[in-house]
Amino acid sequence: MYKIGYIDDEPAQYANYAKKLNRRYPDMKLILFEKCSTREEFVNKIYEEQADVLLIDYKMASTYGFNGTSLISYINDRVQDLECFILTAVEQERITDGLVAKRNRFSKTIFDTEGDDPDTVSYTHLRAHETKAFNEFVAVLRESAEVFKLRRMQKVERYRELLEKRKSQSLHGTEEDEYLNLYRVLSSYGMVEKLPQKMLESKFDKDLEQLLKVGDAILKEYGERIGEPVR
Repeated sequence: MYKIGYIDDEPAQYANYAKKLNRRYPDMKLILFEKCSTREEFVNKIYEEQADVLLIDYKMASTYGFNGTSLISYINDRVQDLECFILTAVEQERITDGLVAKRNRFSKTIFDTEGDDPDTVSYTHLRAHETKAFNEFVAVLRESAEVFKLRRMQKVERYRELLEKRKSQSLHGTEEDEYLNLYRVLSSYGMVEKLPQKMLESKFDKDLEQLLKVGDAILKEYGERIGEPVR
């Protein structure tokens, strides 16, 4: 099953789109991202729903304070390799911020070209052409989802390498960030085991916590010696 996240501040057509997609492609599931209002909440929803690819409406600024292209830029920085597509009701030429490539922009009318069952309906040349457009659109989504899955699988080995290194020595700053990011993605998608929160704390955090405790003890002892309580 391929999970396609759907983000739209006015999702009136969501049920219709989901039905059309699933009718022709039963292995494709369109999932509405609800109860999100910030960029970070949308990122969390990606992990929660285990989305393989995203369709995002363009004009959302009046509701969220940012448009779909801005959200995609934010997601790309945090969930690497997850392909995001703009699905818009406006003319593509009006999207001029340069944050999303033209090949990653589709009109919402693409769902109007889904067509009926070709085994039971006599097609005109135009209808057949429209259905071909929808099939090609879905093929792009499927390929993007497959690429994301394969890249996640490749990263499991790197994650385990960092995990073993972390057990015996400290990871330097960039490695620690890489490890934590890989853990969040891979564990959310069920590809590596969940770890206790304590095991996710870096050695630096643990050493800093211990150092602060030692510092507090020294200050307390010093205060007692001069007869002044340490607050």
